[in-house]
Amino acid sequence: MSKKSQTTGLPKANKPIPKAASQPKAPSARQPRLLRETHTKAERDAQIQRLLVLVTGAVLGITAIILIGALIFDQLIIPNQVVARVNGETITVSEFERRVRIERFLISSQINAAINQYRAFGFDDATINQQLFSQPPFSTYINELNIPDQLGNRVINTMVDDEVVRQELARRGITVDQEALQKQINRFFGYDPEAGLFTPTPTITPTTSPTPFVSPTPSPTPTATPISEATPTESPTEFPTATPTNTPDATQRADDFNRNRTDYYSAVRSSASVSDADINAYFETLALREALRDALSADLPRTTPFVNVRHILVGSEEEANQALAALNAGESFAALAAAISIDQSNKERGGDLGWAPPANYVEEFATAVTEAEIGALVGPVQTQFGWHIIQVRGREEREMNDSDYERAKETRLTEYIQQLREAAGSGIEILDTWIDYVPR
Repeated sequence: MSKKSQTTGLPKANKPIPKAASQPKAPSARQPRLLRETHTKAERDAQIQRLLVLVTGAVLGITAIILIGALIFDQLIIPNQVVARVNGETITVSEFERRVRIERFLISSQINAAINQYRAFGFDDATINQQLFSQPPFSTYINELNIPDQLGNRVINTMVDDEVVRQELARRGITVDQEALQKQINRFFGYDPEAGLFTPTPTITPTTSPTPFVSPTPSPTPTATPISEATPTESPTEFPTATPTNTPDATQRADDFNRNRTDYYSAVRSSASVSDADINAYFETLALREALRDALSADLPRTTPFVNVRHILVGSEEEANQALAALNAGESFAALAAAISIDQSNKERGGDLGWAPPANYVEEFATAVTEAEIGALVGPVQTQFGWHIIQVRGREEREMNDSDYERAKETRLTEYIQQLREAAGSGIEILDTWIDYVPR
């Protein structure tokens, strides 16, 4: 059957246009944007490169800030930190470190000078070691080199003493001029412009065992020899050279002194990393101490009690008690000293130490001989040398020789400084932080 055709004269109706085929509408504001098109490889690499540059720059900037901060802290903040105060005056880390390095150089030089001189006397290394390790001040110096905190403790207390002395001199209206400073330098190098002979080497009388005629604490004045009753020394030196046979004239002596001083200053600068001003500041402290010592000793008499002492030195308290019992039973003091005493310097003399001021001995020994009755056996008395049995055979007033007189002046100064420190009380403060800044 055929399709039915339209019979009217009207045009044919158009078919509806499907929606999908209609004209596209304008994009809505709410319609999400299309994702960015993928970058090319070159663009991605450039973006990564820029990111790396930014990160690297940030890291370098932070590192620079940290390094600059550390540098400021190490070079400016730490050096100016306070390790001690003395009546409002401060001692800083940098001052403390420089002084420790100078002191370490000094004691190393003194040990080396002593070794050279002992070798000149023909001692072998084993004997030299026994001598140095057993006899102050060298045994103390060796301990300080091996135990930095021990050296630091001495230095910080010495620096406090120096400031106490400085303040006391200011209170008394006493000043130290360039001439006084030069005097200390001249003395250190064994140079006397007025003398006829330049003798830069002190004399050492070697002993094979310790003797009580020494102090267990090193003096602030450098000394190159142990102090003993046989060879008290007054002035130090660091230049063990042969004594000239001909007397040099004033010009030659001055030239020798200037050359020695220049060489020594150069060695200290190089080894201790300090300046000439730091070295001169050290000598100034010696001049300050001498000025106060002389002021305190203006009325010091030339006479003092002397004691005639003999002793037996052994290594333990038990041995000392056995020796005391033998003496009380009638044993000869001289024979027993010759048989068992470890003080080789006098055992062949029956332990006889001769006549000397008590101040020449270490503190425990000095106290014992000062308080002992004549003829009584005293002991055991312990010192850093061992255990002593002591007998005082005489006591009388005698005039001191120059060495004994200088030693008495030093004793008075030491006691006076201690009194000043005790009087200052809370005005003196030593902070524990100094331990962290002892140069190793």
